[in-house]
Amino acid sequence: MRKIAFAVAALALAAAAAAAGAAPAPDTKQVHARGCVQIATEGRCLVLKDVNSGVLYNLLIKGAGPDAGSGIDFTGTLYDGATACMQGVPVRVTNWTRKEYLKCAKSRARTGQ
Repeated sequence: MRKIAFAVAALALAAAAAAAGAAPAPDTKQVHARGCVQIATEGRCLVLKDVNSGVLYNLLIKGAGPDAGSGIDFTGTLYDGATACMQGVPVRVTNWTRKEYLKCAKSRARTGQ
């Protein structure tokens, strides 16, 4: 009987330790910014300097994105991982809208993505 009680206790401790050692859910910090889209020095990357904070963001956009020189307002989540772009804080853009009131300097054409 002692062996069974010991085995049950050992399993309970092992399960508790495994649960405690599990990685916490990633922090998906929401980002909201607006500014002018520009082509980064890497060429295929898009960056935007937020007009309010001055933070430079590396825009990670799935599908068709805005053209360089466009003024946009975007929402996204911080991306925690390596990117090919060496400029700006990487953000996975979940939603963006063009803002005509932002007067942006026209930039060279976007290199397809």
